[in-house]
Amino acid sequence: MAKQEKAYKANIGSPSFILIFIVMCLITFGMLSLSTAKSERNLAERNAFAVTEYYRADGEGEAFYQMVLIKAADARGKNLGPQERKEFLVRELGDAYAPEEETVTVNIPMERSQALSIELVLNPEEKEDIRISKWKVVQTEDYEIDNSMPVWTGGETENQETGR
Repeated sequence: MAKQEKAYKANIGSPSFILIFIVMCLITFGMLSLSTAKSERNLAERNAFAVTEYYRADGEGEAFYQMVLIKAADARGKNLGPQERKEFLVRELGDAYAPEEETVTVNIPMERSQALSIELVLNPEEKEDIRISKWKVVQTEDYEIDNSMPVWTGGETENQETGR
């Protein structure tokens, strides 16, 4: 009878280990996939926010450009002299207008310490009233690099000089 009991005993050690290993691999790859998907989603949301913010500022910039076009056309329509034209534009455009350079500038604030910087040049002699000289996103705050972590620069360290 003792021999019959040993004959029915199944050897399940190595297939069980292989199955456990396969399940652990699938779980690991599943978790990595979920982590990657979450990171990609966060990146897509940040990108969508940045694009939305840029186009909001761009829309305000277009409205500002149209307003300056209208004011310049009003000045041209009134047949003012050069000095009277400058005074009219100073009254109408305020601090945005620099009469010495004949430029109109504005910074439209955006999120994350950025602004849409617009500079328009007025051309009173030409048919085309305004030329866009700058229309770009600029940083409004200085970027400071964190140098608090000591990093080896390739030179000898104090320990090497003393022989310790």
